Amino acid sequence: VLSGNLSTNTRDASIQAIAQAGAQYINTNQTFLTKLYQLIHVPPDSSISGAADTVYKGLLDICSHVAQAQISAVIVTRDKCPESDDIAGVASHATNPILAVDLESYGSGSRAFKMYPSADDLNNFFIEVLSYFNWRNFMLLYDDPTAYSNLQGMINYASNQEWNITSIRLTDDLNDHFQNITDLDTSNIFIFFSSEKKLQVTLEQARQLELLGPNFTWIVGNLNAIQLNDPNVLSDLETSNAYITHFKMNYTREMQHYLPLSGDYQTWDLQSKLAFDAVVAFSHGLRTYRLERERDQQSGTALPGDTPMPSCPNSGTDPTENPLSDHLKLVGFEGVTGNVAFDDMGNRVNYTISIYSGQGETLEQLRGEWTQNISFWEQKWNTRWKSPGRLNVSAYDSGQERKIRIVSIEVEPFLKKKSESFNGNARFDGFIMELLGKVKTHIRGIDFDYEVELVPDGAYGRKERYSKIWNGMVGEVVRRKADIAAGPLTVTAEREQAVDFSYPFMSSGIKVLVKNPYTVHHYPFRIMYPFGIDVWFVNLFVFFCVAGLLVLYNKLDPFEWGQLASRQETFEENADNFNFSNSLWFCATTLFLQSYDNSPKSNAGRCLVGFWWLFVIVMVFLYLFNLTFFVTTNKRLVYVKDAEDLLSQTDVDFGTIDHGSTYHFFWNSPVPEYQRVHQRMITTTPNVYVQNITEAIQRVRDNNGRYAFIGEAGEIQFLASKKPCDLLVTGGFISRTSYALAVQKDSPLREQLSHAIETMRDTGVLEDLEKDWWDRKLQDERCANLTVWEKQGIFSFTIVDLQGIYYLLLLGVGCALLVFVIEFIWFSVAGGGGGKSSSGRQGRGGGGGGGGADAGGPGPAAAGGDRAEHNMWL
Repeated sequence: VLSGNLSTNTRDASIQAIAQAGAQYINTNQTFLTKLYQLIHVPPDSSISGAADTVYKGLLDICSHVAQAQISAVIVTRDKCPESDDIAGVASHATNPILAVDLESYGSGSRAFKMYPSADDLNNFFIEVLSYFNWRNFMLLYDDPTAYSNLQGMINYASNQEWNITSIRLTDDLNDHFQNITDLDTSNIFIFFSSEKKLQVTLEQARQLELLGPNFTWIVGNLNAIQLNDPNVLSDLETSNAYITHFKMNYTREMQHYLPLSGDYQTWDLQSKLAFDAVVAFSHGLRTYRLERERDQQSGTALPGDTPMPSCPNSGTDPTENPLSDHLKLVGFEGVTGNVAFDDMGNRVNYTISIYSGQGETLEQLRGEWTQNISFWEQKWNTRWKSPGRLNVSAYDSGQERKIRIVSIEVEPFLKKKSESFNGNARFDGFIMELLGKVKTHIRGIDFDYEVELVPDGAYGRKERYSKIWNGMVGEVVRRKADIAAGPLTVTAEREQAVDFSYPFMSSGIKVLVKNPYTVHHYPFRIMYPFGIDVWFVNLFVFFCVAGLLVLYNKLDPFEWGQLASRQETFEENADNFNFSNSLWFCATTLFLQSYDNSPKSNAGRCLVGFWWLFVIVMVFLYLFNLTFFVTTNKRLVYVKDAEDLLSQTDVDFGTIDHGSTYHFFWNSPVPEYQRVHQRMITTTPNVYVQNITEAIQRVRDNNGRYAFIGEAGEIQFLASKKPCDLLVTGGFISRTSYALAVQKDSPLREQLSHAIETMRDTGVLEDLEKDWWDRKLQDERCANLTVWEKQGIFSFTIVDLQGIYYLLLLGVGCALLVFVIEFIWFSVAGGGGGKSSSGRQGRGGGGGGGGADAGGPGPAAAGGDRAEHNMWL
């Protein structure tokens, strides 16, 4: 990453040093990158570090360095050319990504990632502040045309509102303009400079000339321009007794995680802080880029070969988009200048500006805030913005109420939010609210009030893999925004390193949530699954082959029924014992292990039939032994009682909440079975992880028995009891867990809460509470009152499980009716009685065991001989 100045200002050397310090901080912090991925500060060469007094020269400098050095981004620390546009904004249309520290030029259309608030936002901010102070007549002091053009939005608004603005450009010494300023009929002065150094000199001159005094009211438009942490500056301004309004980029110390390794960053000017945050922002973008490559299992490195800045185009073609630019647009973190995030145009968003107004010793009085994004502010602080606009000057009451702040999460039956018509704690209902009420009555030593709020991000609490920042309820307690986290919060070793837990108020465990087998719809003909489709076709082919061979032997073998009948050595009817239809019937009856009408006479036929029977026995028993497995696929997980049972099946994919407590339990567990569960989940495709319990429930329902969710028993058992009664929780625990209240590290509340919970356990209060919410309050739920047959349907075969065999029976009945109709019509057309039936002829033959000789047949001796031999074979 290149950081360079495009002006001759000597202060840029310190800014570049701070940017380089940022790179060193990133490289020593393994939560961002690794030893394989490091941020390299590329010092600008002589051409780029020289004075670039025009946009064109500055653009050539940047393009030349991008072409020569393999860099991934440019951080421009000073890019204002006198009488000209900002170079970063122009260069952003030629290559990317470029991070600009200075304020962009108004209306420039810059696509650089701007660390300073955009000119549009800044003008809107000034308009709201001026409107609040009711300034309709004031002086505007500026140092060059760039500063004036950057206030064009405010000036245009003032013109439309018929405000009276007297603009004065301070080119040299303020003394030259002293008379003009004092002669004006207004004491309101708005000052905005492009050069912060010139601004400081001008303010000092104004103090010496007593313009910065009790007779004038000042608004300093440059952000962080008043360095009140400098004792000399603070003393001079307090002595001047001037009423001054000034602004600061707001950051929250309790949410601050990215600080320099050395030096007092509080004394840095705004450009230095923005330069540091620019390096951190770039590292975040590079980190997410690397994570995406790891997730997609791509090879190669993320620096520098994969992300070089595209060369500046020689023609009017658009520059190639660097992959890092897309990841920079997703950056969001709390830096030394507040929240750092960007929109699609590279404008900074989601930040807050603090407004300070005062006189003398009250210079540091906080008057209010202006937020760039009200929705983000409300989500961040979990409270309503108290102003209709983005400027809020209401009084702040935080810290005045001595209530215990409790953060929870909306999960039934632990906590449920009522309608918006309720206020305070009355907004919520559930097990947690009753638990807190009981704790208050049993706690000793203190009498307290508490206020429950929902966690803004809807998460329980996990530590981000690289930034190591806790989110969710645990994060709220870690950052001291809440005193207690109350909810179904599982006690884990990792969480115990960040917060303290009370005595557990509930013992729970990890169970599996599946779709109720009674509602799972499988392929009706899954009874065919024991054999593959190829086996069924081969068996059908074998069936017809055996029947065909029996017909062939019947016609050609001299010892078979057909040849014997032709030589009149048996009844004539016996010649049809193994015609094609009777051969098929013989194979069909023996296939189902039933009796048969006739058996082969010849040794060849008997040999064939013997091996056919062996084939039938093997196939039938193989089919029957495997049939149960396929018919009960929708019930297999019902019997899961431990991790081994879960791993022994492959039909159903199982997952859990991504990076939730259950996820980390399997990930960190030394138990081999749990490690195998984690390995199965991370290698299963498609991804089996879900973001929340709502998504998990929907996925279980939508996958028709092919997906199971592993979660906390208390939560999923309640959800499974809700209509439409299509969910089921397995009987066994994969593992045992417990829920407890989380407090800040070394908080005295831990012992007091633990004593109260232990007392409630010993007196049976906890047991009654649990029964109340998981038993008695479920009596009206349909799923808690299943009939005996509905409960048995979970384990026994139902009509849904066996529908395939019923369909086959119906098919057989239909075929039989069709054949009956055809035979009836054929018999009617033939005139009826027109010949002997085959069955009649066979009844008189010697095959099945009986019947005398016919008038035209052979003599009794021959027939008797046939019968004797046939009976001996049977």
